[in-house]
Amino acid sequence: MPRVRVSVALVLVAAAAFCGAGAPLAGAEQPRIDPRLYSVPLRSFTRAVYSEAKTTYRLTSSDANFALPETPFQKIVSRDVRSGQTRILLAAGVIDPSGDPSRPDHLADTRFLNINSAPIRAARKRFVKSRDAVRDVEHFVFDTISDKTYGIPIIPADAILARRHGDCTEHAVLAVSLLRSLGIPSRAVVGMLLAPEFEGLRNVFVFHMWAEARVGGRWVLVDATRPGGANHNRYIAFAHHHLKTEMPLAFLRSIAAIKNLSVEYVRP
Repeated sequence: MPRVRVSVALVLVAAAAFCGAGAPLAGAEQPRIDPRLYSVPLRSFTRAVYSEAKTTYRLTSSDANFALPETPFQKIVSRDVRSGQTRILLAAGVIDPSGDPSRPDHLADTRFLNINSAPIRAARKRFVKSRDAVRDVEHFVFDTISDKTYGIPIIPADAILARRHGDCTEHAVLAVSLLRSLGIPSRAVVGMLLAPEFEGLRNVFVFHMWAEARVGGRWVLVDATRPGGANHNRYIAFAHHHLKTEMPLAFLRSIAAIKNLSVEYVRP
């Protein structure tokens, strides 16, 4: 188990290294990582994946218990375990955005969200009359976190507003906080994003964190590190993060299998 804890910590550093979505803080000492250890190459790659609305992937893990959730943006086509290996055929894209109804906890406060704190209440005022609060929040978070740095733990939303620096975790936490403060059901997601380039490697899945919000009876993907729309087929979710603790058990279980994970492009 200590080996798993160490790998989780290093994976989180690697995730932040990618999802900072911008240049690191000037003069900041950034952790050096071997990108091959914390990224998953897309096998049978085709450039069409970057323009497709939906894509089917085959994920193979040496962990017989490896599993993925079904979300509005991914569906398990099949899952089987053979010779100690788990194979999952996964369809990614806009699958069923009107399914998976919201729950009371999608509006709940947590120690990381601080939706009733004075800074969050003040920030929410700018969106009260917004015609598209979700996208306006997405752009606001991107602009507010002006120093795109990494290697820091998850911090509370009000502290993110004050410090104005962070990686994908801070973007997701602040976005969820503001959305819930506006009465919009939302949740954080941890998983992987297909990147054209990462630390010299090309076309690899890299660990990432983003949000989902339910508006007009439909879930929409909210990635404040990349505001203005998302290629839904490039995201693979491992777990929803309840933001009550830094690393929920579902997240830890998923990450434990990552070092032996492979992903293959199958078809649109």
